Amino acid sequence: MPTLTLSLHGANRILERSVPLEALEGVKLAVPLLTDKPLRFRYKGVTVIARMASGCPKIISAWKEAI
Repeated sequence: MPTLTLSLHGANRILERSVPLEALEGVKLAVPLLTDKPLRFRYKGVTVIARMASGCPKIISAWKEAI
């Protein structure tokens, strides 16, 4: 299984923006499907919009679904 690494800048942005951890898990699983075009998907109650940028997955937006 591929590993997902974050730059220090990326890790700080996740903390600043309160990105759900489920979004990281979902992106890790979706890496083979990501291209330069944004992909929207749901994973464990979290909607994620992500794409590949310079060979690395980039989360554009992520939010938890309202219950």
